Amino acid sequence: MKKLLVIGSIAAMLATGAFAGDLKDNVGCGLGTTLLGDKGNDSLVMQVIAFTLNVTSGNQTFGITSGTLGCKKPEKIANNDKLNKFVADNMDKLAMDISAGHGETLAAVADMLKIPADKRADFYAKLKTNFDKIYASNKVESADVIDSIAENI
Repeated sequence: MKKLLVIGSIAAMLATGAFAGDLKDNVGCGLGTTLLGDKGNDSLVMQVIAFTLNVTSGNQTFGITSGTLGCKKPEKIANNDKLNKFVADNMDKLAMDISAGHGETLAAVADMLKIPADKRADFYAKLKTNFDKIYASNKVESADVIDSIAENI
């Protein structure tokens, strides 16, 4: 029974993209997404390879900050590489903090944006109020999140 379960699990992982979403939605932008293109949708193994290529050697960060490799560059805060990488790496945590109106990830973003301590409560409240605009869909990109946050400064 255990062998059958293991074999079935492996077969499901290696199955072609009947249930696979868009590669960029699953693994983000970067070198792997660019190189594999539609081939990356073929299986879980190809998506893992694409993901690995995306996050190695800082190419995903480069893509976000330069607007290359299938990544979108933030328009309003383009020169803050540290912020771009941080938001890209912490999209889910940041969403949770913004929806709560507080949290470590949100505080880190405020630090990077140099929001004065006495204005942070208002900044957090604005972001919480505008959460639906900042995270407009489950496919929102980090560049869009940064641009939306910049509108609330």
